[in-house]
Amino acid sequence: MAFHGFSAEGVDLLQLNRLQNSKEFYDAHKDEIKRLSIRPFHELIAEMTPEMVKIDPQFVTVPSRMVSRVRRDTRYTKDKTLYRANMWLFFRRARRERESVPAYYFELHPEYWAFGCWGAWGRSEMEALREMILAEDRLFLDAFRAVNSCPQVHLAGEMYKRPKFPDAKPEYQDWLNRKEIGVDYTNSEDFAPVLDGTFVPFMLKTMRQLAPLYRLLLAAKERADAAGREALQ
Repeated sequence: MAFHGFSAEGVDLLQLNRLQNSKEFYDAHKDEIKRLSIRPFHELIAEMTPEMVKIDPQFVTVPSRMVSRVRRDTRYTKDKTLYRANMWLFFRRARRERESVPAYYFELHPEYWAFGCWGAWGRSEMEALREMILAEDRLFLDAFRAVNSCPQVHLAGEMYKRPKFPDAKPEYQDWLNRKEIGVDYTNSEDFAPVLDGTFVPFMLKTMRQLAPLYRLLLAAKERADAAGREALQ
């Protein structure tokens, strides 16, 4: 089926399911949750896929492997709430369990909707990325220009308290001093575009513009992995 937007009923149902925090309530409303809350994500993936595989033909495009689960994994968190009120999807390559790989995402939350491109979550990946920044590698310069040409997004990621390379160019400091890095577009004011589906062309255009950033994050991941293999030899 074609994507025609998300429904307010689906967003409200996820909130109610989280508030009930009850397997009995979830089981009683499972079919409704699938129809109103999950199926639109699958339809959105189908609409996005032709453009996204132009960015990376190796993206996983099976919806069941791309969309977050309603049931939360509470094994590694103090928050034992059973269900989530927000949902998201990832476009990323196949990965090992719990492995972090560069990804594009879209998220629908009761308080906002967002999308972006992230990567370099590991220390070795950020070290590889910083080397590319300091060397003014072509991949970095392309990504730097791409992000700066997209005022609709902002650079994000937890910052170190002190600059790691204080003598580096001032314009690179915002990139060098992060523990992980990505860019986000976030909108908490206007939900109309996600309810009627008109946000998709804007999102896809931005994701295409950010392709140089994705390629940079992918290169940092590959270099970090190669360095790790060499260290084991």
